[in-house]
Amino acid sequence: MRYRLFLPLCTLLACAHSPPAVTPPAPVAQAPVDPESQFREALQRAGMAMEAGRFDSALSEMQRLWDGGHQTDDVAWYAAYASLGTGDDAAAFTWLERAVERGMNSPGDLLHDKSLAPLRRMPGYDALVARARENALKARAEGNVGAGLEKATPAEAGVSVPALEAFVKAAEDAGSSALVVLRHGKRVGEWYFGGETQRIESMSATKGVVALAIGLLIDEGKIASADAPVSTFFPEWKDGLKGKVTLRHLLSHTSGLAANANAMDIYQSRDFVRYALDAHVVDVPGSQFFYNNKATNLLAGVVERASGEKLDAYLMRRLFEPLGIRDVFWQKDPSGNPLGMSGLRLHPVDFAKVGQLMLQRGVWQGQRILSESWIQECTAAPSQAHNPTAGLLWWLVYDKAFRVLGQDMVDEARRNGMPESALSRLRDVVDQPIPSGDFMRVLSERLGGMKGVMAFMEKSARVPLRTQVEGAPRGYSARGSFGQLLLVVPAQDLVVVRMAVPDGRVPPDVMEFPAFNAMALSLVPSP
Repeated sequence: MRYRLFLPLCTLLACAHSPPAVTPPAPVAQAPVDPESQFREALQRAGMAMEAGRFDSALSEMQRLWDGGHQTDDVAWYAAYASLGTGDDAAAFTWLERAVERGMNSPGDLLHDKSLAPLRRMPGYDALVARARENALKARAEGNVGAGLEKATPAEAGVSVPALEAFVKAAEDAGSSALVVLRHGKRVGEWYFGGETQRIESMSATKGVVALAIGLLIDEGKIASADAPVSTFFPEWKDGLKGKVTLRHLLSHTSGLAANANAMDIYQSRDFVRYALDAHVVDVPGSQFFYNNKATNLLAGVVERASGEKLDAYLMRRLFEPLGIRDVFWQKDPSGNPLGMSGLRLHPVDFAKVGQLMLQRGVWQGQRILSESWIQECTAAPSQAHNPTAGLLWWLVYDKAFRVLGQDMVDEARRNGMPESALSRLRDVVDQPIPSGDFMRVLSERLGGMKGVMAFMEKSARVPLRTQVEGAPRGYSARGSFGQLLLVVPAQDLVVVRMAVPDGRVPPDVMEFPAFNAMALSLVPSP
């Protein structure tokens, strides 16, 4: 299923299972009506209904939005999915036609999305694909997509042609929507695998861009440093363990803020920043590494308090516009807060420009945009003592990295009700280093697929996986679910982006593209 709106169950690993139905919060008496807030709440309800299989309810929400004047390609697209869920293929086709008429520009989705298979046999479907392709080419031109990047052949850029060909083939086999390679600041290639470029949800790779907002505010003197207490911006956090939490703790996943392994509860809340503020700090800040979506959302509130602008508006002005990036969308919660944990949608080649800015130490076309010192702080070394691959919302990339599933994780899962029949299948891999690229496959094989993996991760959430590495970092990356990846390799003067829309072509563990790092690093032959 396409996921521009429906992200409630998407965690760092993949989509797991459907949430319970959610009753929308009752409106506050006498509160002024905010049409945009009502619109976002309607989308949230429709998304939850779709994920729960209540397609009639979702379709009713979409029909109300459409009749109320929200006649956009997104609304029509999801109405098409809801119609498919109710078994009305003819209505689904009509909604797809409306989506394309209103600018839907994702021909790759029309070609590949498994859910749309019943419609591909209908007369006129090929014409829809052609029209969507026209829309995509028009959107690229109007959006200035990729502007400012010169082109180079692989030979001119010093990229191995056999390695590149193998990489492109592997990316396609992994269900990729896009692959972009830059070397020496020039485009070696863009591949869209039957589609065209489109804005793609970067999932948790969004977090890396959020870290840049903090750096920009430090550069401006609006934030003293990463060691500023969160209470500087939210005085209600001045007491107890909350008073010890700094921005660095939020950026390094060591805040101790109570959170779940997935984001289901967050997506069911109306105000993601307030939801984080109201949570308890349950571990001494800095004492443990726990991947924390809730804490990252709090950074969106910090940016607004420090800058006086919403996170998306601030980054548009301070980062995207200087890079010539125009076609950007940032998902917001029903209260209007841009998400910190995910939600940034942009074209893959424009995402590569963000990586190129970092590779160029914060300078773009002779203009200093971001301080080199902040890029170093985020990416040069581990940000804490618990996980050698974690920088400040960026991930360090090594030639060899291993994940270790400890006995303590198994014991925690057992205490939380994981069946012994499942846990017994993990005995041969407990406390054994497994190459990071193979880890999810190994667990998936033993636990009966990704649903089993997610169940185990949720039951053992408070005990982290251990990570072991060999050698020094080769580069750094922003990464998110479904294999959203932005890799920067300074020593090779290389930037690679891979993005994917989960359309059912390949299983989730294949879609994560575990061979990505190794194949990207092989593009430039060693001297």
